[in-house]
Amino acid sequence: MSGQFSTAELRAAIGNLRQGKSPGHDNIHPEFVTHQSETTSAWLCSFFSSCFQRSKLPKTWRRAAVIALLKPGKTAEDPKAYRPISLLCVPFKIMERMILSRIEPVVDPQLPREQAGFRRGRSTVDQVTLLTQDIEDSFQAKEKVGVVLLDLTAAYDTVWHRGLHLKLLRTIPDRHMVKFIMEMLSNRSFILRTSDGQRSRLRRLRNGVPQGSVLSPLLFNIYIHDLPETTSRQYGYADDLAIMLRRTTWSAVEQGLNQDMSILAAYLRKWRLQLSTGKTVSAAYHLCNGEAKRELSVSVDNKRLEHQLAPKYLGVRLDRTLSYKRHLEEVRAKVTARVSLIRRLAGTTWGASARTLRISTQALVFSAAEYCAPVWSRSPHVKKSSAVLLRIQNKDTFPPKPPEAHTVSQPKHFSWSAQPALQPDTLEKRTR
Repeated sequence: MSGQFSTAELRAAIGNLRQGKSPGHDNIHPEFVTHQSETTSAWLCSFFSSCFQRSKLPKTWRRAAVIALLKPGKTAEDPKAYRPISLLCVPFKIMERMILSRIEPVVDPQLPREQAGFRRGRSTVDQVTLLTQDIEDSFQAKEKVGVVLLDLTAAYDTVWHRGLHLKLLRTIPDRHMVKFIMEMLSNRSFILRTSDGQRSRLRRLRNGVPQGSVLSPLLFNIYIHDLPETTSRQYGYADDLAIMLRRTTWSAVEQGLNQDMSILAAYLRKWRLQLSTGKTVSAAYHLCNGEAKRELSVSVDNKRLEHQLAPKYLGVRLDRTLSYKRHLEEVRAKVTARVSLIRRLAGTTWGASARTLRISTQALVFSAAEYCAPVWSRSPHVKKSSAVLLRIQNKDTFPPKPPEAHTVSQPKHFSWSAQPALQPDTLEKRTR
């Protein structure tokens, strides 16, 4: 695991680079490395091996350029209204990918099955399906279900380096590899930039894993892989944690959830992760309409958690009976807005090419409409919400084809009528 890097490892890491991305602090674009000569690749491979053997990195690789983007609908005066985007140096990203390819086969088998974040063959759809299936099984058994969705404040930024070092030593059987990984995390700094050109002074980072790093998700999974066992079943996707408990009475559900939350809260305090009690919510799932407004009494550190009737877990609204009515209404509104955008691209006086229309529709419309389709495809509200999808296939959704006299100067349009209509019962097949 601690040997020199080979050219095959370098080519594989460069092949996984995404083109067209912004450069880091050193202004080296991904295209510069992708189209380099064989001589340059051999030198770069030797340079990476030298850094790895000596456990030293260039100073410029430790600095990140953070761009602050204002969130939609937020006020510019609020510092929390900005979404930071961290730009790392491209050579640093390449080295991270080579390190990741070496430690992932060793670390992944040691991670718990409940953790699905950024692992091969695991996705958000799998986690939502697993949670909803367990809730449906409780409906068949006529049991009450209580769910708590945990929210961690700046989870990646609050990783304790000493604690991570200890867990890396327990997980990776190579001290030199662990030493080099910790060297990559130490003495990091960043400069914040805003869209109007303002810049902050240089800031140092004492804890946390680099934002925008391909290695950070695996390091975070290692950091929380030893979550204590609870009576409730756990569901994890990176820092999105959830616990579910099914019992015959509400008192047993509340008692079990309170005990499990006390265990998890003590673990998070020990490893210096911050639980946001204001954003951590509870929810109840059952088929008794007489108790539709019942709220769970779950507390953490003597503070009662907010109860929500339809909380969002990994982008899906889960209402009390799992009818997905509210979720499909939100999807319908989102898809309708995006269809309007596609219609503007398919104008009669001007318009995008057929390839652009097809790619835009698949990326904007179908990606949003089909997300987690295996979960909600059998909902009784699917037909109502899938009407927008069917409108996409109709001729009336887009303007008619321009007259023959103008076809020479106009771009070719995508033939929507030639595409098969997307029926609700085929949404699940499409996602497989």
